[in-house]
Amino acid sequence: MDQVDLGRFVHLTKHKYRKQLKELKRLVREDAFRVDESTKVSDKSVYKYWTQRKSIFSVFGGKPLYLTRELWFSITPEAVARFTAQFIRSCLPQATTVLDVFCGGGGNLIQFAMFFPTVYGVDFSMEHLYCAYRNAKAYDVEDRIWLKYGDWNRLARKGRFEKLGVDCVFASPPWGGPNYLKRAVFDVETQLEPLGLREMLKGFLRVSSNVAMFLPRNSNLSQISQITRELLGEGAKCKVLYVKIGPYLKGILCLWGEPFYDYQCAAVDEEVPAPKEELDY
Repeated sequence: MDQVDLGRFVHLTKHKYRKQLKELKRLVREDAFRVDESTKVSDKSVYKYWTQRKSIFSVFGGKPLYLTRELWFSITPEAVARFTAQFIRSCLPQATTVLDVFCGGGGNLIQFAMFFPTVYGVDFSMEHLYCAYRNAKAYDVEDRIWLKYGDWNRLARKGRFEKLGVDCVFASPPWGGPNYLKRAVFDVETQLEPLGLREMLKGFLRVSSNVAMFLPRNSNLSQISQITRELLGEGAKCKVLYVKIGPYLKGILCLWGEPFYDYQCAAVDEEVPAPKEELDY
C-alpha cells in the first residue's frame, strides 16, 4: 500500500481483520486527519491545543502530522513523552522492547522508539493506529514500531504479549477527556478507561514486572498505594514522579518494578540497537 508498510500492522492482513484493513486503506487513500498548519482550526474545543501544537510534536511545520479530534485532547506532550522514555531507558539500560498500551496518535510511542529498538503499540482504534504510523514516519522511527489493533482487555486475557520478552509495559489510559479536572480527586478505579487500575495493572504485570503509567495529576494516591500492596505484597513500592512542563503540572508517572526505585541512574546512550526486521509475535 502506498506510503504505508502493512507489515508494521500486526496480523492486519488476516481475514478476521478485513474490515480494519479496508478502513486503513481508505484512511491512506484520503490522507485522512492530516493537520493543515496554514488553516486555523474551526473547532473551538480544539483551538487551545492547536495553538500549543509544537508542544505536542516539535516537527509541526516541517513534517506532515496527523491527529483526530480526540487525539488533540489526549496525546502526550513531546517533552513529557521524551522525559518518560529517557527515564525508563536510564533505569533499564539493557532493555530492548517496550509495549505501549493505548498508544493513540503515537506521542509516547515515537519517543520510546528513539531509545528502544522494538516498540509495540496497541489501540482499539484504526484511526489512532493510522495516525500513530504517519506520525512515526515524520520522526523517521516507523521501522522500530509494531502496531496491534485490538481491545487490551481481550488481548490480555489471551496472553498475547506474555511471551515476547517485553522489558517494560507503558500505558497512558484514557482519562475521560478534559473533564477529569472537574473533580478534586480522580478515582483510578472508576474513572480510568476502559478498566480500573487494579485490573489494568494486573494484566500489565503478567507481561512484565516493570510497568509505567502516566496518570492524572489529581489521581488518588491512597488508591494507588493500596492496589500496589494488594497485587504485589505489603512491602511493594510504587514510585511516583510529578511531571511538569515549566510551572505546570501535567500528570504523575507511576512506576512499578525494582529497577525504578533501586537503581543507579545510567547515562542515556543515544545510539539505539538496530530494529528488528521480523516480528516474533
